[in-house]
Amino acid sequence: MVKTLKKAAVLVACISMLSCVQLDQEQQRAALLTELDGSLAQLQVNLRQLERRMDQLTEDKQCQRDSECRVLAKGVRPCGGAEQFIAYSVLTTDEEFLLATSEKFSQLRQRQHQRLGTISSCEVLDEPVASCQQNSCTVQPLEYARR
Repeated sequence: MVKTLKKAAVLVACISMLSCVQLDQEQQRAALLTELDGSLAQLQVNLRQLERRMDQLTEDKQCQRDSECRVLAKGVRPCGGAEQFIAYSVLTTDEEFLLATSEKFSQLRQRQHQRLGTISSCEVLDEPVASCQQNSCTVQPLEYARR
């Protein structure tokens, strides 16, 4: 009888713990959904707006020579380093505004990676060079500069 009572007590304790774990998981899911609907969603909206702004600022890539072109690291990977690189023309781009926008974009992207627990291959992209090709600034592999 005592063994049966002990087993019953253990069973009740286990069921209580499982319901607590289940409740905790449900609370976590609810919190995540709220966050996805709230602050994370707003973060995503802000990232899209900043990315559109960078695209608009670098849209006109007119140039006559390589010295009028620059490369900008865009975004940040979870392990560090740029997500990608874009070319822009110093003749047609508000460089100060572009750099400030890029910095804010990278900060928000890093925050997004941290909040979502994003992982990646940790591959580091080599920074390319910018060149003026057919009167338009373009990104070229680093080997291009060594020619």
